[in-house]
Amino acid sequence: MKFQGRSALLALALFVTPVRAFSATPPEIRKVIYDQDTDGIIGGNEDPLVMLLQSPNIQVLGVTVVTGNGWLKQETADVLKLLEDIHRTDIPVYQGSEFPLVQSRYTPVRLIKLYGGTRTDPFLGAYGEFSPGPEVVEPPPGGLAKTKPAAGHAAEFIIQQVHKYPHEVTLYCGGPLTNVALAISLDPGIVALTKEIVFMGTSPSMQPKTVNVVYDPESAQIALHAPWPKLTIVTVDVAEKLHRTPEMAEAIAHGQNTAEAQLYEELVLKPYREHKPQQWFRMPDELMAAYLIDPSLITETRRYYIDIDTMQGMSYGSSIYWDETPRGYAGIPWPDTPEPKRQKPVPPVDARVADVVWDFDTARFTALFLKLMTAPMNH
Repeated sequence: MKFQGRSALLALALFVTPVRAFSATPPEIRKVIYDQDTDGIIGGNEDPLVMLLQSPNIQVLGVTVVTGNGWLKQETADVLKLLEDIHRTDIPVYQGSEFPLVQSRYTPVRLIKLYGGTRTDPFLGAYGEFSPGPEVVEPPPGGLAKTKPAAGHAAEFIIQQVHKYPHEVTLYCGGPLTNVALAISLDPGIVALTKEIVFMGTSPSMQPKTVNVVYDPESAQIALHAPWPKLTIVTVDVAEKLHRTPEMAEAIAHGQNTAEAQLYEELVLKPYREHKPQQWFRMPDELMAAYLIDPSLITETRRYYIDIDTMQGMSYGSSIYWDETPRGYAGIPWPDTPEPKRQKPVPPVDARVADVVWDFDTARFTALFLKLMTAPMNH
């Protein structure tokens, strides 16, 4: 999500997430690795991290950065500055994959130009025409952070944490799946030891190609083929139910989280009042964070087999869905039979079943998002 210029760029992704009151009983703590293409210090890729850090039932083990909406070095500088601003420099940040797992840095653009990109979203992030390149790092608002990224690769950190906390770690994957695919390739044993992986991307109906897959289809296929104990997917389709609004930005700017309030005032509301172009985006990443905090916000999930097309051609990078539920011929029951005949789905042999978020409580989601984004920062 990029604006014209860095400041606008950072504001481009305003979204929402709901809040539930927590009981007096100590909640079960969910350990989370935040794998993300953090292309700013506020917005759809950054606010979910604040939400998780503000939640008493979430322990963020670390942030792993991957090229996606921006290049790795710029994204790392941005998330380090965000953590410094909100006084959470105790959270380690690990740099991950700068380029796709299999293809070169130039391949995504070449293939998109050759075969076409996403249907409804022309954004290409790091691979866009006006991207400054992988070595350019522009200081975030307020300057570069004093803290530095942790030593070691993001994939190594994922492996180490999963072994340290077997069956306890949830992977929050809001960007391309390059770091996860690399971790699987280095140590396939982590798959069975991971509690859950939650991914934002793919589309069962709205558009076959989505940016988090198109950036690195081979990694998406590796990660989504792995036999995770639980795979949950938030698609761009369900995220269309709710977009950010100026009212949300106003609420955050007048909240008790001083750092976030200042950032929203300067980077979102000030340009908005000056009638500069703003895009009020849908909120899939925030919805993922909300799901981890309070799964009951999700009112419907459906189970699908899912695969990624990695054959170079018109469908390269497309997500393909097969409904797990047996259907009648042409999707309806056969007539004149006591037990209508059903046809089971016929997905590829290595396709895995995912729990696909189909609907959510928008009012509670919005309440949760604003509660977490406006509360005094939990240090």
